[in-house]
Amino acid sequence: MKNIQHLIIANLLPSSVGSSSFILLLESKDNSDLKFPIVIGYNEAQAITIEMEGIKPSRPLTHDLFINMLNGLSITIDSITITKFIDGIFYAIITVNANNTFIDIDSRPSDAVAISLRSKAPIKINSNLLKTLSIHDAHINIEPVNQRELEITKATISFEDLNKLLTDALLNENYELAAKIRDDISRLKNTNEIK
Repeated sequence: MKNIQHLIIANLLPSSVGSSSFILLLESKDNSDLKFPIVIGYNEAQAITIEMEGIKPSRPLTHDLFINMLNGLSITIDSITITKFIDGIFYAIITVNANNTFIDIDSRPSDAVAISLRSKAPIKINSNLLKTLSIHDAHINIEPVNQRELEITKATISFEDLNKLLTDALLNENYELAAKIRDDISRLKNTNEIK
């Protein structure tokens, strides 16, 4: 349909509103000038980040459970659609296919995006709504996440130690720490610090 645009995640940023909120920046797949932010909570940001980073938790999280239930019932997710923006609140639906019967399920956009990532379902929006919501890049305050990075050198920690720390973080369901450790492992591999 010409009136529908597909969206991708452009970025996930800390919010200046508070330490427990984040900005999910979505943009048109075909036109990066058309983008808009959604303020989401810490838990939703964590659910999205875990999937984006490819971290596999030791037990299914809520969004994983939802996908597993649908799969067990032979129901597939057709798409995610941001449907409206009223009084500062975004609305979305998850469209599922149950034996060729399409059913729309009301959802918060943050949950819908987390489910979209896990199911590989497209994220959609009406073109007119996207144009209404879109903001110019100059209005987006993109600052790096102010997080203390782990200081890792070959002299202080080995690759095996990092893998153990990663495993421990996952077992303890500390996914934020797991993501940081995973990034450090990748960084060290990319800079040939680990042979």
